[in-house]
Amino acid sequence: MVKSKKINEILKTMKKKDSIRNIGIIAHIDHGKTTLTDSLLALGKIISSNLAGSLRALDYLEIEQKRGITVKTANISLLYQIANKNYIINLIDTPGHI
Repeated sequence: MVKSKKINEILKTMKKKDSIRNIGIIAHIDHGKTTLTDSLLALGKIISSNLAGSLRALDYLEIEQKRGITVKTANISLLYQIANKNYIINLIDTPGHI
């Protein structure tokens, strides 16, 4: 469960437009978009670094899990702290066939 202190930090950071970064990962099919997404989730301590690249955390549809490809765009907001400053990273993992 996320601690209320962390939630308050996120809400406070979201009010500062200069602390928000929007990142879309766009590349051809099988060129590492989902692996990169998993790696960023691991850096944010959302998933284990051992699972990065194989978990496919944002591939939530059954067909995506079965076929091992991203079919539908998915997004997640991450809280990162760099040099004692908080940032919200809105990360978008896209399919390669857009």
